[in-house]
Amino acid sequence: MAATFSSVMWKILVIAVAIAALLIPSGEGRFVCRGKCEDIRDCDNWCKTAGGYPQGGQCVPPLYQFCCCIE
Repeated sequence: MAATFSSVMWKILVIAVAIAALLIPSGEGRFVCRGKCEDIRDCDNWCKTAGGYPQGGQCVPPLYQFCCCIE
């Protein structure tokens, strides 16, 4: 049985949507590092107030030495 034009187009569309879903960012926040954790003692609170990042922040691995705010 020969595939019709519409069924071929439908398969191409499904594959294109699947590829686009894999390539689009997941919506997770991106970290913006603002200083060393030894200088910014309460990283999360600093990011929320003085840093201007309402989602807060954290000292990030591998050495947990940089205070990075969530953008």
